[in-house]
Amino acid sequence: MLKNRYISIVFVILIASAVFLLYTLKIGQSGGSIHKPVEQATSISKEQTGEKKTLSMMEAVLLGYEEAKKYTEEEPLLIHLTSTDDTTSSQGKNEGADGKRIAWNVLFGSKKGNIHINLYINDGKVDAWMSEDDNNLLQKGQYAVSDIKIDSPEAIKKAIEVLDIQPEDPKVEDDWIKGYHFSISGFLTDPNSSERRYLLRIMGISPNSPNSENDSLRMTVFFDVKTGEMVNASEMTGYDKDDRTDWKEVELEKMPSNK
Repeated sequence: MLKNRYISIVFVILIASAVFLLYTLKIGQSGGSIHKPVEQATSISKEQTGEKKTLSMMEAVLLGYEEAKKYTEEEPLLIHLTSTDDTTSSQGKNEGADGKRIAWNVLFGSKKGNIHINLYINDGKVDAWMSEDDNNLLQKGQYAVSDIKIDSPEAIKKAIEVLDIQPEDPKVEDDWIKGYHFSISGFLTDPNSSERRYLLRIMGISPNSPNSENDSLRMTVFFDVKTGEMVNASEMTGYDKDDRTDWKEVELEKMPSNK
């Protein structure tokens, strides 16, 4: 179907831009914005075990939400969230296998686009920055926290069972990814609508990795956060002559229920 083909193309195009989210650090705005660092980071309680505090996607969202409420009288609306390797802790092969990561970047905004609240979460601690624009030119907040009906632990469990998505590729030396990564954001998936669909994206390694060139092949899986439905999956096949990544869609209905 033409509509399905459009959706597949959109997802593949969005993969490249989504990769950037994995490595954003303490996102700030320029051009008319005001940057206000928080004087002291807040933290959540944890046992004194010496181990780093890991959080699921939803735990990171709620922790960021509670902090964001301190900077605006409006309801903070989520723009996006992503896990990141940006941490002083060493990252191992199975990071994120339980749906939890040490470090997260979160961005909340106001409905009219005059406020951004940027949050960096690491080891259960939160650093926050607020940006303001009197002309309402900042990206607008989009999603209420209550819209999210799925969390990363259940999503990664399903992605592993259905698609056999892998963490860091042991067959490729110094693989670029460490474990599984998670993000939530809005995507345009309907050619007849400007409404963004709110999706959880998991990024890992394809079970078909590496290819004959020993390239590490990434895989992305998308879930609708409002329903928990797995809606799309794509895997990298290699690089073209211009060194750009090639991708193909994974047909979900042909995948076994367990691997």
